[in-house]
Amino acid sequence: MRETDARPGHVVVVGGGVAGLAAAHRLLGGGARVTVLEDSGRLGGKLLAGEIAGVPVDLGAESMLARRPEAVELARAAGLGERLQPPATASAALWTRGRLRPMPKGHVMGVPGDLAPLAESGVISPEGLARIERDRELPRTEVGEDVAVGGYIAARLGREVVDRLVEPLLGGVYAGNAYAISMRAAVPQLYEAARAERSLTEGVRAIQRRTARQPTAGGPVFMGIDGGVGTLPPALAGVCRAAGAEIATGVTVTGLRRTAHGWRLELTGPGAERAAGTAAARAEADAGKTAGSGRTDGTGRTDRDGTAEGTG
Repeated sequence: MRETDARPGHVVVVGGGVAGLAAAHRLLGGGARVTVLEDSGRLGGKLLAGEIAGVPVDLGAESMLARRPEAVELARAAGLGERLQPPATASAALWTRGRLRPMPKGHVMGVPGDLAPLAESGVISPEGLARIERDRELPRTEVGEDVAVGGYIAARLGREVVDRLVEPLLGGVYAGNAYAISMRAAVPQLYEAARAERSLTEGVRAIQRRTARQPTAGGPVFMGIDGGVGTLPPALAGVCRAAGAEIATGVTVTGLRRTAHGWRLELTGPGAERAAGTAAARAEADAGKTAGSGRTDGTGRTDRDGTAEGTG
C-alpha cells in the first residue's frame, strides 16, 4: 500500500464488541480510515439489550462505573448523554440455594469481612461458613506478581464464596471467569491486602477501615442508560459509520500476515465477499485509480476473493 504524510493509514479493527467500536471511534477521531470486522451477526459483544416478559432489560452488563470517565464519555460521544442516569435500585439480591436472597453487607467485591450479615443472608451454607473461619488459621498464600482472583479466594475462603458472591459481581463487571481474572488488575485493593495480611478476611476489614476514614466521593457510583447499556454499541456504530467507518458483520478473520504494503487479513464467512469488495472500492476511491482485478494500491489493498490489506 501507499503511505503519504497527507493521508492517514487504513486500520482494520477485528471484533465489533464495545472495545472494538471504542477503538474505531478513537481512530476515526485521529483521522484514520477504519474498517471494523465482526465475526457474529451483531455488534456489541458482551453488551446486549433485550426483553424479558415484555420489559426492556440488559442481557449483558447493566451499568458503568460513574467515577471512571471513559465509559460515560464514550456514551456521550455516541449521542446518549441525555439518556445517562444512575440505577434506581439501591439494593441487590442473589438467586442461590433455592431462592432469592439479599446481597449481604460488609464485603469487598464479594469477599466478606464481617461474617454476621453473611450468615444471616443465607447465601453461604453452614459448611461454607465454617470453611471461611479457617482463613484465620491457614498459612499465608503467596500471590507473587499476580494471581487469579477466584483461585486465591477459593484457597483462602473456599469455592462457595467465589461461586456465590465473587463470581456474580466480578464476572458481571469484567465479563469473564473469576478463576481467570487478574486480581492485581481487577481488584488491586485485594491484591495489596493479600500481600500485606496473612488472613484475607482481616485484609478486607483493613480495607473497610481505611475506606470509612476517607471522605465520601460525591455523585453516583454507577451509571446506566435509559433503554439499557446494550443500546450503546448500535449508537456508537452509527456515529462511526457517519464518520466514514466501514462496519461489517458475519466476517471471520482467519489469518494475518505482513506484506510489502502493510498487512493482509484472510476473511471467511457470509459477509467476507461484501467486506472485501467494499474495502477495495474505498481503496480505489482513495487512491484515485481503477483496479481492474479487484486489487488496488492506496491507503489499503484488498482482494475481492476474501483477503484485505491495510496498514499495521
